[in-house]
Amino acid sequence: MNTVLTLSKNACNNCYKCIRICPVKAISFNDRRTKIEQSRCIACGKCFILCPQNPQSNRNNLIRTKAYLANGKTLVASVDSAYVAYFGEDYKRLAGVLKQLGFQYVEETTLGIDKVYEEYRKSIFSKEQKYFITTTCSTMNLWVQKYYSELNPYMLQVVPPMIAHGKMLKEKYGYQCKVVYFSPCIGAKAEFIEFVKEGAVDAVFTFYDLEKWINKEEIDLASAEERSFEDEGTRQAKLFPTEGIFALRELAGLDGRDFIRVEGAGQCKEVLECMKQGSLEPAIVELCFCNNGCITGSSFSRSKGNLFKRKKQVCRYSETAAERVIKEAEGFPFDFSRSFSDRKPEHKIPERDVLESILKEMGKMKRSDELNCGTCGYQTCRQKAEAIYNEMAQTYMCLPFMRNKSETISNLIFEHSPNFIFLVGRDLKIKSINPAAIHHLQVEKSEGDDLHLVSIIDFSNFVEVFETKKNIYGKKIRLEDKNLTVILNLLYIEKQDVILAILNDITKEEEKEKELLRMKKNTVEAAEHVIAKQMRVAQEIASLLGETTAETKVILTRLMELTLNQSGD
Repeated sequence: MNTVLTLSKNACNNCYKCIRICPVKAISFNDRRTKIEQSRCIACGKCFILCPQNPQSNRNNLIRTKAYLANGKTLVASVDSAYVAYFGEDYKRLAGVLKQLGFQYVEETTLGIDKVYEEYRKSIFSKEQKYFITTTCSTMNLWVQKYYSELNPYMLQVVPPMIAHGKMLKEKYGYQCKVVYFSPCIGAKAEFIEFVKEGAVDAVFTFYDLEKWINKEEIDLASAEERSFEDEGTRQAKLFPTEGIFALRELAGLDGRDFIRVEGAGQCKEVLECMKQGSLEPAIVELCFCNNGCITGSSFSRSKGNLFKRKKQVCRYSETAAERVIKEAEGFPFDFSRSFSDRKPEHKIPERDVLESILKEMGKMKRSDELNCGTCGYQTCRQKAEAIYNEMAQTYMCLPFMRNKSETISNLIFEHSPNFIFLVGRDLKIKSINPAAIHHLQVEKSEGDDLHLVSIIDFSNFVEVFETKKNIYGKKIRLEDKNLTVILNLLYIEKQDVILAILNDITKEEEKEKELLRMKKNTVEAAEHVIAKQMRVAQEIASLLGETTAETKVILTRLMELTLNQSGD
């Protein structure tokens, strides 16, 4: 599927701004990254405007257009009349700049608007139906097809102005020419994809895209030559960015029905719901997704000038138009009709027990737990649960749930740790202390009383850490008055200007080590005593053996002498 908008994949900060602003919740969040689901998206561009991580719109149009230039194609520009509001006082030079970029012909899309109005007129007078809905807003065309497809029969079956003008330009400048449409909104890029096969328009740029291209080519718009358009539409068509198709008001009166122009996502949704229910009186309904018309389209988030200046600019510009008859737009051998289809995205509704199970996973055990705070991007916790069921969201997107979970785990560690833990401020007052520290350090503290470090432990190490901002790890100290030996760890937290003290009680280990040393000493002494005794016994035995040997030697000597004497006789 062609992608018109892409949110930054690797730079998502999990702020959920895009989900909150999306009127149809077309943005999924999985693997801690956002993704625009094209089957749900209506290309309003709100997420594109709001995302702080530099999202990207489709860049293929610039690549394609430059390829046309390189291949010597005749380039024709169709410029939406909202350009006068976007480019401010420099709008008169835009035609000249487009010529510098390589366009041979530059016309205003107002010619297409005049043609669309004429087609509307034919349809309204030739059909009998309760409602007629205009089709000039690309975003609204997508919204109806995807979320109100039952209203498709009421849509005026006429192509949008950019396609109407594109067909007229192909007839005028040759079918081999390449038509590029410059639009105030991203929605036109999405709708253009639907008409690619017709070949009326070959590429679509937003004004912001055009501005970037101009800057990249290092063209100074302010000093460019003023050039006129090859052709442009009527005064009423030039007012389209702020007033819509103005002539429809008169047409509604002739047809004996109401004319309703609706601006803004909220109001458009309300009117669509009324038509869906059939509670709206017969009317010609002109829908415009953006408040105040096309001069607040997605491109205008980066434009110069305020809203009122833009309105004034459009009004003044329309007054410069030469008087002409709309019927001049007739006579082209084209079919300007279009069709609308049911493009509803798949959205599964979970069974009640499944929904309740998901809510419990989100920490919503009862109705009062459903805060409906909207921080996750969804208006209610139940909408969020539905999104999880449709694999569009995750349980951890719930900020209150994650905060409570985090606090619960932190509190469990703090409350039940055998280590002595406390926070100390620069004034050496203890801000927080855990039960183990209170018990073993024999702390006496009444509610509301300040607890000073000096009443617990020598504060010299703490003062050193505050002064040097260097942590102390693994320092063994003896608390004589508490009969404790501890390992002292002091961590300085600069942001809060506090010290986190963690004392590991090693008193029992120290006592065991002393007992072990005592046992070793006793064992050595016993061994030395045994060795000394064995040496004495050995010496005594040796002494006795020595005396016996001497006596034996004497006796044997005498016996030998006696034997020799007897032999001599």
